[in-house]
Amino acid sequence: MKEILKLVGVLTAICLVCTALLAAVYKKTEGPIAAAGLLKAAQAAKDVMPAGTAEPERVELPAPDGGAPLVFFVSRRDGAVQAVALEGRSARGYGGDVVLMVGLADGKLANFKVIKQNETPGLGNKIAKDLFRLPLLGRALAGTKWTVKKDGGDIDAITAATISSRAALEAIRDAIARYDAHRDQLK
Repeated sequence: MKEILKLVGVLTAICLVCTALLAAVYKKTEGPIAAAGLLKAAQAAKDVMPAGTAEPERVELPAPDGGAPLVFFVSRRDGAVQAVALEGRSARGYGGDVVLMVGLADGKLANFKVIKQNETPGLGNKIAKDLFRLPLLGRALAGTKWTVKKDGGDIDAITAATISSRAALEAIRDAIARYDAHRDQLK
């Protein structure tokens, strides 16, 4: 019995030391990881803005539900909004969440870039390829049915990757809806 208590004590001490080390490493790296995420988002926003637009500024608006603030990247010229970039999300990807940085300008989809996805390599991850992306660029935000043709929309799905196509389009719809809801606040 004494030996079992000794082993439990040693194991507990090891677990406490490992937990303390993990907590210290987390605390030390939390700031740099967050800063790197902000830089990555800012770069993605620049990438989806139309050529010739001014450097986008980060604008945070309070979330309607009191959660994390909504982040927009707004490019202005002479005080007027030229273009806006924001993240669009879908939880319905084949491999989980799909997150896109979506650029909007002049009432059209300027560009988008995949930020996060775990879709099937060589198939579902084609949502990041030009074959899927280029036909979407320049489409009107208001007049386009941002769903796949199979669901009555205007967009051709990637062959054998309809779920991934749906998720990418849902992320674009999400970004458009949040932009429409906060358009006046961004002016």
